[in-house]
Amino acid sequence: MVDHPELFEDVTATLARAGFDTAPGPSRLRIGRRREGVAVGWAPGEGADGPPSRGAREAVSGAAAVVLRECGYRVAETDDGELLVTPAAEPVAVAAEPGAAPEQWWG
Repeated sequence: MVDHPELFEDVTATLARAGFDTAPGPSRLRIGRRREGVAVGWAPGEGADGPPSRGAREAVSGAAAVVLRECGYRVAETDDGELLVTPAAEPVAVAAEPGAAPEQWWG
């Protein structure tokens, strides 16, 4: 299993800064390590502490996905409805053609 401790910490901190309750305790939002990256989903619960409605889960998951993508992470949905977060690919440097002048905008 590949461990992603920095990715886990970064994802947790990113969601916390955006206002998500990432602290251990009553929050049903679950952030966990997976072989492929970091999973963001819902902890099971019972009775009044059960998981939120499907609509609420989808809204919060969608908002979390937007926040994470805006911070440069890749986010995909798993078959069980969790978000799988992986680091973004490194940008590929493109070499300029020899002798080509960069385009300039005047205005």
